[in-house]
Amino acid sequence: MTDDNIFLSQNSIFQSTLVRTNGVPDTATIDQLSGQQLDQVSGFKTEAQPWYSDQILPFDITLAGTNENGAATCMKIFGVEILNEGSGVSIDDAVTEMQATFVARCVEPWEVVASPFTGQIGGGKL
Repeated sequence: MTDDNIFLSQNSIFQSTLVRTNGVPDTATIDQLSGQQLDQVSGFKTEAQPWYSDQILPFDITLAGTNENGAATCMKIFGVEILNEGSGVSIDDAVTEMQATFVARCVEPWEVVASPFTGQIGGGKL
């Protein structure tokens, strides 16, 4: 608004003749302004080792087990992401343990694995 309390035209904002000192027009996109293409990674970004467990990228887990008769089983957990961790100390066992809370994208249930030693699936009861 002006001193006379008259509204200025909103078109005046878009009819600007602003010129930047670096020679790039005001209608330029961000990749034209920075000189860095949007599909490239700048030299300021480097791979880094995670400091905490919740910084680890999603990963898969395979659990395998066998019994005393040679029967084998396995399960898979896909897309595991660690949310947080905690630890505890036990005076009974003289150990320090670590726990982690996680979420997963998919879980395949336990399945019997064919055993090459018995010639049949599972080789016995689980």
